[in-house]
Amino acid sequence: MRVNNRFLYSQLVRELGMNTEKLFSLNSQITSGKRIQKPSDDPIGLSKVLINRTELNGINQFQRTIDLAKGWLSRMDSICIDVDDLLARASEIAVQQSSSTSTANTRASAAEEVRQLREMVLGHANSKYGNKYIFGGTDTQNLPFLNADVRGWQDDVSTMAADAAGAVANLGRPAAAGDRYINTTDGNIYEYDGSAWQVDAAASEGISAVVQDAGSELYVYNDGQWVTQYQGNDSTFSVKIGKTDTVKVNTPGIEIFRNSQGDIFMTLMKLERALRNNDQSGISAQLTDLENSSTVLSNNLAKVGAVINRLDHTASVLKLASVDIQESTSNIEDLDYAEAITSLQNQQIIYEAALKSASIITSMSLVNFVD
Repeated sequence: MRVNNRFLYSQLVRELGMNTEKLFSLNSQITSGKRIQKPSDDPIGLSKVLINRTELNGINQFQRTIDLAKGWLSRMDSICIDVDDLLARASEIAVQQSSSTSTANTRASAAEEVRQLREMVLGHANSKYGNKYIFGGTDTQNLPFLNADVRGWQDDVSTMAADAAGAVANLGRPAAAGDRYINTTDGNIYEYDGSAWQVDAAASEGISAVVQDAGSELYVYNDGQWVTQYQGNDSTFSVKIGKTDTVKVNTPGIEIFRNSQGDIFMTLMKLERALRNNDQSGISAQLTDLENSSTVLSNNLAKVGAVINRLDHTASVLKLASVDIQESTSNIEDLDYAEAITSLQNQQIIYEAALKSASIITSMSLVNFVD
C-alpha cells in the first residue's frame, strides 16, 4: 500500500490532537476534582447527580423551615414559662391578701403590683418573633391585644347599639332599670334609670366593658371606637418539614390568654379590682381561676414541647439523609486523584512517544513543533 505524504501528515496531526485532548481532559478533572465535566463523560452518572442535587436542595429548604419553626416555638415556650411565673406571683398575692389580717392599704398596694403583672403579661401577649406578632393567629402584622384599664372597667353592659332604640331591640324586651348599653355612635355607656337613658360613663381612651349579649366579650374604647380586646384571629398556619409532613407552628393568643377554661387577662383584672375594692371574698374567688389559667399555660407548653421534639427528630433524620446523598453524589462525580494522576502520567508518556515516533517517520523538522 502506498502512503503519500499528505495522508501521513494529516494522520500524525489527528493522532497528536487526540492525545492533546486527552491530556487536557485529565488536567481539567484534576483541577476541578470532578470526574464528570460534561454530560457525554457519563450520561447516566450525571442524571443521578442532578437527581441528588434536587433532593439536597429540598432537604436544605426543609432544614431552614425547621429552624424557623423551632425559633418561633422556642420563643413561645419561654413566654409561656414567664407568664406562668407571673401567675404564680399573682396567686401568692391573692393568698396573702385574702387573709383577714390584710388591710385596705395593703390590698391597694397589692393591686398596683397586680396591675404591673398584668401589663407584663400584656407585653408577652404582644411579643414578636422577627417582625411578626406571635399570638395574633395568622394576622401577624397588627397588635394582638389592647390594654384595658381596670379603673374604668364596666363588667355588666347588656348590649351595644347605635342608639337607645337599637339597644331595646337587642334586649328583646322593654328597658328596665339598670339596663346598660354601649352607644357605638358617641362611645358613651348609657344606663336606664327607669324612665330615661342617662350617660353612666363617658367615652374615654382605655376604658373597657364586658358585653353580655356578645358572649361576655371584653371591649376596649380605642382610637374613638369600641373594639374587642383581642385584635387577632383564631386561625393557625403550618409549615412543611418533609415531602408529606407538616406541623402547626402558631397558637392564637385567644387560646392562651383568653381561654374560657382559664382566662388570664380577665382573672388578673378581677383580682386587681377586688384588691382595689378591699373585697376579701372577691380576692379568694380568683384563686381557682388563677390555677385554671396556669393549667391552660401548662397544656400549651406541653403541646409546644411535643412539636419541638418532633422538629428535632425530623432535623436529625434530614441530616442523615443529607450525608447519605452527598456521599452517593461524591461516589459518582468526585475524582479518584491517584487513578487520575496515574492516567495523566501514562497519557503524557504516550504523547511524548507519539512525538518521538512522528519525528522518526518523517524527516520534516516541522513535525517536532506540532503540539
